[in-house]
Amino acid sequence: MNQNEKKSSRGCGKIALGCGIATLVIIILVVIGGWFVARNARSWASSGFAAIINQAVEQSTLPDDQKQAITARVDQVKQDFADGKITLEQIGSAMEAVNIEGLIVAGMAQNVGASMVESSSLSDDDKADAKQALNRLAHGVLDGQINQSQAKQALDPILVNSGSADWQFKPSPTESDLLKVTDNAAALADQAGVSEEAEEIDFAQRVGEAFDQALGQP
Repeated sequence: MNQNEKKSSRGCGKIALGCGIATLVIIILVVIGGWFVARNARSWASSGFAAIINQAVEQSTLPDDQKQAITARVDQVKQDFADGKITLEQIGSAMEAVNIEGLIVAGMAQNVGASMVESSSLSDDDKADAKQALNRLAHGVLDGQINQSQAKQALDPILVNSGSADWQFKPSPTESDLLKVTDNAAALADQAGVSEEAEEIDFAQRVGEAFDQALGQP
């Protein structure tokens, strides 16, 4: 072997050694990274689950006491998952069972609509009819009998931008607006088969029941 070949051979050896070390470093980093992700995945998933629901609840029109009750229950489920007491599959079932979007829309129908009715100059009978129609609409949305598009169409007379994707309510709807909503909500609830005896929804209770069912808890 001549001198140039010896130098070339040593160079290749250095390159091979360098590549081997680099490969080993990469393998170690991958192993460490995998261990870190595996160790923290449960914590990340539980935090993400809680953040999604709690943010939606906080931005909703639900009464403060129901917001607090829902948040407390969500945080308990989050902790149970982080502690390994419930599975990722159960968390997914819980997310689906809670029906966040339905909760928000039903809350708007029942709480915002009822607040507008109560502060209006409608007669006591018309107020009672309106509140009951809105309760039925909220039940229909939460139970999956009425979809969000239908609910929005029913509430359209008291929305600022009629026909838009926004859910911004008029600051001072007229009596005519409220009576139209009453008729719309009642007709939609009738069509969907919602009970005429539907009571005001306790959203915290409904969320708790949804969790219990999804998690197999008594």
